[in-house]
Amino acid sequence: MKTFTTVVLACLLSVTASLAGAEPINTIRGSDAASADQPPLDLAYVGGRPGSQKLLTRMFNGQPPLVPHAIASFDEEITATDNPCLECHISNEFKGKKMPRVSDSHLVPGKKASDGSPVLDMMLWQCNNCHVPQVAAKPLVENTFRGNAGKR
Repeated sequence: MKTFTTVVLACLLSVTASLAGAEPINTIRGSDAASADQPPLDLAYVGGRPGSQKLLTRMFNGQPPLVPHAIASFDEEITATDNPCLECHISNEFKGKKMPRVSDSHLVPGKKASDGSPVLDMMLWQCNNCHVPQVAAKPLVENTFRGNAGKR
């Protein structure tokens, strides 16, 4: 029993000594975690009206295409029944302009709408979950990622 007590006391002493020398945790937020969060800056999206700028380069294989145009001017939100993205991106051409079409992976295979256009898989109707517009914002943390804009 004496050996057991000695081992337990040695363990407790070891833990106490290591905790005494531990450094405080530093957070991105700073030392005052109780301070109120600041609202994000309201930055304008990069790019103008749809179709007036080049496509943005993807930084890694498998990255969803980025939205190169502003979306703030769209009159409605994206919903399961009304999707303004599809007005342009359900085909390869809209009003005589070439543009990226929704990927086949987002469509119901072999199904066409009454107007002959492809039908979107309703599991993938929320476009801006993966396809995001860009703003010219300073990174929140230092980042050395450069990406690989190689072959797809």
